[in-house]
Amino acid sequence: MPTPNDLRLCTLIRGRRLAVFAVIVLFGILTLWLTAPTAAWQFAVPRLVGQVVDANFGIGYAVTVADINRDGKTDIVAINPTQAVWYENPVWKKHVVMDGLTKKDNVCVAVHDIDGDGRLDLALGAEWMPTNTQTGGTLQWLRQPEDPTKRWEMFPISEEPTLHRIRWGDIDGDGRKELIVAPLQGRGTKPPKWEEGKGVRLLAFSVPKDPAREEWKSEVIDDSFHALHNFVVSNFDGDASEEIISASLEGVFLLDRGEGGVWKRTLVGEGNDDLETPPGAGEIKVGRFKSGKRYLATVEPWHGHQIVVYVQPSEPGTLWTRRVLDAKVKQGHALGCADFDSDGDDELVAGWREAGEAGLRPGVAMYDPQDEGWGSGRKSIVDDGGMATEDLAIADLNQDGLPDVVASGRATHNIKIYWHPGK
Repeated sequence: MPTPNDLRLCTLIRGRRLAVFAVIVLFGILTLWLTAPTAAWQFAVPRLVGQVVDANFGIGYAVTVADINRDGKTDIVAINPTQAVWYENPVWKKHVVMDGLTKKDNVCVAVHDIDGDGRLDLALGAEWMPTNTQTGGTLQWLRQPEDPTKRWEMFPISEEPTLHRIRWGDIDGDGRKELIVAPLQGRGTKPPKWEEGKGVRLLAFSVPKDPAREEWKSEVIDDSFHALHNFVVSNFDGDASEEIISASLEGVFLLDRGEGGVWKRTLVGEGNDDLETPPGAGEIKVGRFKSGKRYLATVEPWHGHQIVVYVQPSEPGTLWTRRVLDAKVKQGHALGCADFDSDGDDELVAGWREAGEAGLRPGVAMYDPQDEGWGSGRKSIVDDGGMATEDLAIADLNQDGLPDVVASGRATHNIKIYWHPGK
């Protein structure tokens, strides 16, 4: 049986051990703090604050932003199967531009001053029938009247089966933007793989002097891709013209218009390498680091489960480095890039439409790079279950110099803003 002196000795030893353990723990914490990357401690990704703009919009096929009424504030533009609308900043009053004039469904929209009168107009793709590769797919534009709260006049442009995405860009360097049009599938192709037969006709339409009455002439940029789900227009080489970066079954490609109008196609990334799921990529956006180095963000495969980034290589002409940030989303369908934590590097915002693995509900997430190779990063959930994301856009909506997010839902039928809380 231990004596009182033995007990006092045990207590003393135990106390010294606890003191030593505490010092070790404190030293470890201090070491981690001192050696951690500066960005990980100085810049915390902000927790965005959600606001419902419209709880019953229907399927929000597309959402974008622009100053529609020329008051210096950025408004929201959105389309559902039958309507094109804009929400007036800052009260977010809904104004219907068009209702029921197009063949159902509306599927894509792009904003531009088409007729040169100083007022922004809308290009609109409709008659969305993704499995009908023979007919349908209407392209039209809507002219803004003097009072943008009134109904807008609509004019036809062209037709193309499975017309799916449209964007404006100056691809020939003449200072005037062309309308770039991408169907989803090639004419006459069939499911389930869509790889046999003609490729997608990626088109560029030039705006005539009188766009309401004259024919819009077009050129074929490329017709070799299959299931071209999305693309972006961006100036990659610093010349007068913009380039196109596409995401298709064949992977991620850069398209550049050279002398004489000849297009050069360069493979950037091969897309999904999971042999158990379809190949290629579906969504595409461009992000930048404070050094000027770029990265490409994708969803892979088409309507896929992976959020992926491609890091720009140091040697031109080589494939970009592919990194999977997340492989548990379901029906990934929207991407955007902006600097939310003011560290000079763009974060990646991604949205998906359906519940995924391990109880992950449809929603929106933000991915924060901790280095320019995306070798490490942090993920934060922006919306957990309240947004079955069909599309999203990023803009400074309240003029505080910080980016906000606008998203439109599919199954949730809503339009939401996710506000930056400020510094």
